[in-house]
Amino acid sequence: MSFDSYTDEEIKRWLWLRAVEWSSFPAFISQPVAPILFIFFPWYFVVLAVVALGFIWRFIRYSFVSVGLAYSAVVPVVWLKWPASIGSSIYLFVHHEAIAAILALVWPYLAGLVGAVVGRPNQVGLIELAFAKKIGYVSKNAES
Repeated sequence: MSFDSYTDEEIKRWLWLRAVEWSSFPAFISQPVAPILFIFFPWYFVVLAVVALGFIWRFIRYSFVSVGLAYSAVVPVVWLKWPASIGSSIYLFVHHEAIAAILALVWPYLAGLVGAVVGRPNQVGLIELAFAKKIGYVSKNAES
């Protein structure tokens, strides 16, 4: 990935957005996945799994930062979260699973809430700096 054609402001925005997503990555990734899982598993198991992964992620998010993983996850999540959510919700309503259907429909919003609550305390600046070091935007020995 090359940032040669990007302005400083665009790079800073990219770094900040990826850092925010990375800080609660399990919840971010769950946006298109959880609504589909609501079809196959009880909704409370899926929600519990996302919350549990979020708590585990709290111990990993600062020590492991992957630009490639963060970059490659954005487009599929953004493009698929609403089709998966709406499609799963329709399926669940037709099969008389009202609670799961409502959760599936609003999950892209709830995932952000779950990520914000489970991900506290959160230091997005540290993640942003780690991404900046990885892409060569700042020197490797830059201080937080």
